[in-house]
Amino acid sequence: MALHIVIIIILILLSAFFSAAETAFTSLSFVQIRTLEGENRRVSRLVASLFKASDLLLTTILIGNNVVNITASALTTTLALSLGGSHVVGVATGLLTLVILIFGEITPKQLAINYNVEIAKMSAYPIKGLTYLLFPVVTVVRTISSFITRLFGKRKGTSLSLESLMHVVDAAEDEGVVEEWEGALVQKVLHFSEAPVKSVMTHRTEVFSLDGELTLDEAFPVMVESGYARVPVFKDEKENIVGVLLLRDALAAKVEGRGGEKIALFSHPPIYVPESRKLDAMMVQFQQEKLQLAVVLDEYGGLSGIVTLEDIVEQLFGEIYDEHETGELLRIKEEGDGTFLIKADTTMQQIKDDLDLRIEREDLSCTLAAFLIEEMGRIPLPGDKIEFPFGQFTIVSMKGRRIESARMKVNQNALH
Repeated sequence: MALHIVIIIILILLSAFFSAAETAFTSLSFVQIRTLEGENRRVSRLVASLFKASDLLLTTILIGNNVVNITASALTTTLALSLGGSHVVGVATGLLTLVILIFGEITPKQLAINYNVEIAKMSAYPIKGLTYLLFPVVTVVRTISSFITRLFGKRKGTSLSLESLMHVVDAAEDEGVVEEWEGALVQKVLHFSEAPVKSVMTHRTEVFSLDGELTLDEAFPVMVESGYARVPVFKDEKENIVGVLLLRDALAAKVEGRGGEKIALFSHPPIYVPESRKLDAMMVQFQQEKLQLAVVLDEYGGLSGIVTLEDIVEQLFGEIYDEHETGELLRIKEEGDGTFLIKADTTMQQIKDDLDLRIEREDLSCTLAAFLIEEMGRIPLPGDKIEFPFGQFTIVSMKGRRIESARMKVNQNALH
């Protein structure tokens, strides 16, 4: 009788081992697996190898777990019959079920969730040995299982979705595999191919351009003062952009003594793209055509704005400043008490993301300046105010008819 009890206890411990191993392996994340693969330890590589052979792994564990549970039940029944006959069997079976449930299932699985990597490493070699020992049985079971699965139709593998990739990056940050700034950069790259040029372009109301009828002597000082190395050139009206003037070409022509000629002669033909063009495709086009500025057209073929290579790069790495650029480095500067000074060329999407606001508007790709002008229905004046559910804007500074900055008082109820 004592031998029976010892064997039953050993079987319950084996049940706990299989339950813990199953939960430990199935709860491993892709990030943890990549970390294990990078470790220069045999057991770590074995864990990663078993994880990737999940079908073989789970079949082996389930067969082992069922064998020990069935054997424990059979021995308990035999022991109960020898002690008190058939009327004791029911009590013994119920007691064994409770013991296996607590000590062979629930407790080891809870521990495995909290210490999945450690338990996976601890169980890796025994599980690997069992895959060899139970290979004939495992092969038969997997063959039958695969046949039944095919009867229901095998689901085609799908690629990892963008949302799933974002979760992987978040998990990597939480587990310290990547730094916060690295995770932020990866997330920007993941969103990069989904974002249209409209989300980063300079709106038509903010575009600095020159009349093609101006002479080089007239346009050159203005161009230098603007600080731009590339300036759109229009014909007849500002929304009819017909070329792009490069500062280096203008300078070369000045040196050659051609200052009296019209700048239209020195401008390059622009490339025209729709608002929906994706940023990755736009970057490829810039590289292929060796250009850094494109004219963005709306659905009716009218001017929507311009986009530059710098705009696209800033989408990934943040604001880029040339040596001639002055001003504050922050587009959104906190002033305290829920108030922010915001540059007018900041997109509404950036305001929403940076301040974590709820803004009930589908298209947030426009700049703050364009948004305010559209909502006010006119060109505002310094000091003008406009209220929205997410906050109040006050126009701070203007340059001619162009808004330069506005102060925003955030509505605390609009914060996430």
